[in-house]
Amino acid sequence: MKRSFKLHLFIRLFVITLLIIGTNRMIAQHFLTKQLRDSLHQEMGQALSSCVGDFEQRPQFLSCYSALRKGDVRASVSDFYLLCAQPSGAAGPSAIAACPRGIPVNFWSNTTQTIHDQIDASRGVVDGEDWFAVRFTGQSNGPEVWMRQNEVDSLVEQMWEFRDRNLYLVLPWILVLLGLMTFYMAHVLMRPIVLIEANLSKVNASNLGSPILLKAPYREFVKLVRVFEDLQERLNDSFIKARRFASDASHELRTPLTILRGHAEQLIHDLPTGSEAQVQMRLMGDEVERLIDITEKLLLLSRADSNSLFSKLSEVNLSALLTGLVEDNVTFQSSLKLTHDIAPDVIWTCDKTLAHQLVQNLYSNAVKYNLPQGWIHVNLASSDGYFELTMTNPTHEVPLDLVERAFERFYRGETSHTRNIDGLGLGLSICLEIAKLHQGSLTMRIENDKTVIMTLRAPLTRTV
Repeated sequence: MKRSFKLHLFIRLFVITLLIIGTNRMIAQHFLTKQLRDSLHQEMGQALSSCVGDFEQRPQFLSCYSALRKGDVRASVSDFYLLCAQPSGAAGPSAIAACPRGIPVNFWSNTTQTIHDQIDASRGVVDGEDWFAVRFTGQSNGPEVWMRQNEVDSLVEQMWEFRDRNLYLVLPWILVLLGLMTFYMAHVLMRPIVLIEANLSKVNASNLGSPILLKAPYREFVKLVRVFEDLQERLNDSFIKARRFASDASHELRTPLTILRGHAEQLIHDLPTGSEAQVQMRLMGDEVERLIDITEKLLLLSRADSNSLFSKLSEVNLSALLTGLVEDNVTFQSSLKLTHDIAPDVIWTCDKTLAHQLVQNLYSNAVKYNLPQGWIHVNLASSDGYFELTMTNPTHEVPLDLVERAFERFYRGETSHTRNIDGLGLGLSICLEIAKLHQGSLTMRIENDKTVIMTLRAPLTRTV
């Protein structure tokens, strides 16, 4: 079972989308965490600079800062501010909390940034914890604002939890949109291939030599089109050589075979009647006739392949032709019961010789592969400018591949060999070519495993 290109594309796009979402989350989380830390660090400096007048009263300080950042989700982090001063600060330790202990000597010397040229912002490890801190520039004993880094990271984690929760909610919509995008992309990708396929489908053995206006819809397909054009040219050369060989060989064989047939007939006439030599010569003459028949049919098929099977159109009364066939059956095939339902005056504009050969071949097949004391039913009807001829007959055994291979050249099936049925396996091939020449179709159908139905359908008048 062939894999679906659209399903294959969907799976790949789905996996790629998941990788993009996952990679985007990791990269964004890394940079957003850093950006949010820097932003909150600056907000600490803004709070100290703007609300230093309420520094000694924490509630008023926080209210002042909240008023500045009204509606900003980051304002909630101020709940984790530690307002403090060094022990010798002007505010005194009794009014303001003490800053963290064990501050390294170089903590403030590693100032990361200066806010508004008056606030120093620094970060570092104090007593085993990561801290952010801000103070007025040059005031080692003035008011300071401190905050643990894990409080900042906690806010970041909450933001990512909200984002992930929303992602799960929109995931079904992402899948729907992904499916639509996949089908659209498959359509876009397949469109130039479909255009090329439409042009390639017009190519057959009869028009390989004709220029096919195959244009590459995009420059990426130019090389593919050139490869096809080269392949078409090589195939056309091969077909021409093969047709020429079959035609030339058949044509060249006709003369010596005709001479052989003449000599064989002369020898049969000269040899004593009923002698062994005459019998052998008669068998040889039959094989020569068989070879002549093969060459004539191969020549006919080679002309059909090269579109040189020219037809001389004339009006043929198909009803009269089939009626005559039925009447002849009474004389020559009295063991077979032949019934018919032939519409009167069905006039077919066709090549008279080829039409006779077509009808005769179909009838001969129905006779050869029939049952002893069997039957043949002929049906002819016409409507809407078309006629339909059907020949139905029973047979012994139907090969499993009969319907698929019936019109192959030299195919005769197993039954013809086991029952020693005379034939070449070219009759139905010729019938099919004649039907195509007249813009018709020839099909075979099997009913009840042992009834063969041949149907010829063609226009009464061939269009140009």
